[in-house]
Amino acid sequence: MNQRELRAKLAQSKSKAEKISLLDTHAGKLFKKGKFKEAADYYVRALEMASLQNAKAYFSGQAGVCHYTAGNDREALRYLLKSVRHFAPGKPEFMPDMCGFVNFHLGSLYEYLGRHAKSLETRKVCEQYVDSQEKDTQWMLYAGMSRNYEAMGNHDSAITYSQKALQVLSDNDPGLTYIYESMGNNYMNMKQYQEAITYFSKVTELDPHFERLDEIQFKMADCYRQLMNDRMALETYKKMIELKHLTGKKEGLIRLYILKAECYFRLEEYEKSLLVTLEAVRRQPRNKLEKIEIRSFLTNNYYELGRYVEAVREGEKTLSLGRRFHNDHLFYFHMALSYHKLGDNKAFARYKALCKKLFPTDSWNAYLAKLA
Repeated sequence: MNQRELRAKLAQSKSKAEKISLLDTHAGKLFKKGKFKEAADYYVRALEMASLQNAKAYFSGQAGVCHYTAGNDREALRYLLKSVRHFAPGKPEFMPDMCGFVNFHLGSLYEYLGRHAKSLETRKVCEQYVDSQEKDTQWMLYAGMSRNYEAMGNHDSAITYSQKALQVLSDNDPGLTYIYESMGNNYMNMKQYQEAITYFSKVTELDPHFERLDEIQFKMADCYRQLMNDRMALETYKKMIELKHLTGKKEGLIRLYILKAECYFRLEEYEKSLLVTLEAVRRQPRNKLEKIEIRSFLTNNYYELGRYVEAVREGEKTLSLGRRFHNDHLFYFHMALSYHKLGDNKAFARYKALCKKLFPTDSWNAYLAKLA
């Protein structure tokens, strides 16, 4: 039905209710064709003619959903809020499914605006009518509530709502990967690293080309490190480095070399740690802090290999670039110990004092004091 036909039918209509029904039907057809702005205009026309409170809520809500789908957030918020104000469960023609649907979209819009507490409050209204919603709306509602709780630091509740979303989804639904990712993140934030690994692994199993695969693998490796499972962390870093070489993506590559070198070091495989460190240095990292940190591993490994001259030589080069960096405490103690091994008492005393100043509670200070 085109606009001319619609105008003719509206003119022939004998009642306001018939005209409202025609506008509602026409708007619905326009929405299905992707003409969201035009659909919203017809819903607003119907709204202006409606008299019942819940009818006003319905048409305001439909206009809001149209604007939301079209990406017109300001108008979407205006009409969705108007709809929420009109809904009256105890009055005629209340539509629980539409009330839930409106609050679903309003909750999503609040989340986009970063208002997580308001988003959660709104989504809880939708949850009251969740049985009247379609499957996709149900799981996305629960997933959204999980994100709200996660953003607010309530990881237990976030996991609970992720589990509710999983109960709605089927085994082959593409939404599963996002729910598993969320659960992994929340378990990681709760320091339950083995559970986090379980859910991150599900993501990689279900979708080997997941859009945030690098991030997922990095988090898995970090969980392994927290569990002191350096061997598994190392294997993950190796795969990530290999993939970056294959794809030519260099972003984050030096950080992976640092972590790989650290794993070998913690496994007391100092020759391998040294080779990885030298490879990273050869690649000339641009980030100054990463450059300092990776060079510090030269000192750490040379010391453990008994190559004290090289340890202090590379250590002084490192310190010429910067004095403080990530994981620097072992480096400073190795510098002190290397100078002690070389019999340079003056340099040893200087670094012993520096270690005491920088790391006053470290038990290594007592050992250095005995050596002095």
